[in-house]
Amino acid sequence: MKLLSSRLVFSVLAMAAATAMWSQAIYLDGHKAVHDSRNGIWLCCVPQDIFGTDWSPVVEFDTTWTQVTIADSIIANGGQVILENIEGSKLYPFMAMVGEKALHGNITFTWLPVLELDGEFGQEYVEGYVSLNAPDITESKDSMLAKLKWRGGITNTGERHKRNYHIKFIDETGEKKNRRLLGMRKDNHWKLDGGQIDLLRIRNRVCTDLWLDMSRQPWHAKYDPTIINGARGTMTEVILNGQYHGIYNLMEPVDRKQLGLVKHDTINNVFHGQQWVAKLLYPTWQLPKYNNNSETWNGNEVSYPEFEDVSPTDWSTLYNAFEFVRQCDAVDNYSQLTDSIAKYFDIPVMEDYYIFLITLQALDNETKNIYYSCYDKAEGATLLTLTPWDLDISLGAKSLSYLTDDLVRPDRPVKGWINNVPLGDLFNHCIPYRKHIIKRYWELRQTWLDTDSLVARFQTAVDELENCGAAAREERRWSRDSDIMGKVLDISQEMDYVAGWIRQRLAYLDENVFVTMQPVMGDVNDDGSVDIQDVTILIGHVLNGDVIDEENADIDQNSAIDIDDVVQVIQIVLGIQ
Repeated sequence: MKLLSSRLVFSVLAMAAATAMWSQAIYLDGHKAVHDSRNGIWLCCVPQDIFGTDWSPVVEFDTTWTQVTIADSIIANGGQVILENIEGSKLYPFMAMVGEKALHGNITFTWLPVLELDGEFGQEYVEGYVSLNAPDITESKDSMLAKLKWRGGITNTGERHKRNYHIKFIDETGEKKNRRLLGMRKDNHWKLDGGQIDLLRIRNRVCTDLWLDMSRQPWHAKYDPTIINGARGTMTEVILNGQYHGIYNLMEPVDRKQLGLVKHDTINNVFHGQQWVAKLLYPTWQLPKYNNNSETWNGNEVSYPEFEDVSPTDWSTLYNAFEFVRQCDAVDNYSQLTDSIAKYFDIPVMEDYYIFLITLQALDNETKNIYYSCYDKAEGATLLTLTPWDLDISLGAKSLSYLTDDLVRPDRPVKGWINNVPLGDLFNHCIPYRKHIIKRYWELRQTWLDTDSLVARFQTAVDELENCGAAAREERRWSRDSDIMGKVLDISQEMDYVAGWIRQRLAYLDENVFVTMQPVMGDVNDDGSVDIQDVTILIGHVLNGDVIDEENADIDQNSAIDIDDVVQVIQIVLGIQ
């Protein structure tokens, strides 16, 4: 009863705070202009097509206000005002009398959704409330009760200022409440990413969208084609406790629902879908034995089923996959690795992840910030699929002290920083897969990884921030902050750097990494020579379907690999052909 009472009290306080906020809010054609006491502005979210036009909205405000003027025009409550040439960062002077006190400031406009967060948040969940002001006012939602806390790794340590947030919506009784936000999934669970250490502010959002566009679907999409192997999101502007707090990426989580994993059988405690998240940059490759009574293993953390809900957990799926690769790698048994890696990993997704990782030089996503998921352990569907997360340290980002020019240069060789053995071995030692990856890279170079297209993707996102005024507001708020080592925040300048970096990076990869391998007829194991091993392996393929380089094996070029090709390889070995 005490818990219920506290929540009721909180609800009353939240509504009282919302009422107080009304006294600081102005509505223009129903669009709420949110007061930012830090800068003395009212930030109003309106549809993008209003920008570049003269706008005559109906204005509403608190009835206790008198002598209200906007853009030097006296406005009656419910009257109209003419606002000429709406554009980002343009300020429209505002004044009102509240009793005997004069209220001064400016109204400005954005087309990004504006989120209001109110509460005293920290490392643990605290009840607060969230309001969403969207360009389409039918999507706007006011005074939504929620539990919020800070989230992140290095972005959530020490004297960090622009924190990331984890939001869980609740109802008046404290139970979870699902909400659909900005056309994305309906859920109670959302995340806010501030791009705290990213001088571009949109690396994570744009890189994640690139992954969603370029990557092939996980194998189990054949059961549910609506699954999403990544986190959709929308750039927003955040007002924290009445003060402007900057640009944020409001995004969905990467969880069981997003990936369509089979739900855990809680009645019989049977594991079906499973998910883990890698959180350590350099995990131990001499794998320790797992402990199902622990939430973590070798730098990985249980994501689903949540450890607090299902304990002991089950690490065997993840462990078995990595232990198989480790054993092959330890004795250089790359033939077995080539033959059997597809029994443990979702290879098309894994190949795309390798290309994605190398292209972006995503230094923080090689052995960490990866979700590993399996569809249904109980039914033997244990192939691990990969999902990237938190892509701030990519594309030459260098806003942390250890990110030196040498580490992030666009022509830095791949060898030397790829420590993720499954990914590295797939490219370096599983030669048939290496060929698949190279072929796939060049397919993507014609589409999503076309140089001009990739640069334009980031430029378009930056233009959005600049044209609605959000970039300038962000720069004023966070330039020279210790979060970015005291650097000047200049998003346009960082975009110029990123554009040049992308062009140099792709040119380097074209010429030095993803170089097309010419076929050597008869060299079915891709070791550089044609010998009796190729004969043995080719016979194994004909009889048992063993993995080979099929391009090199089809000697007679009839699109079928059979005993005739075996005979011709024997002839090559004997020097007859």
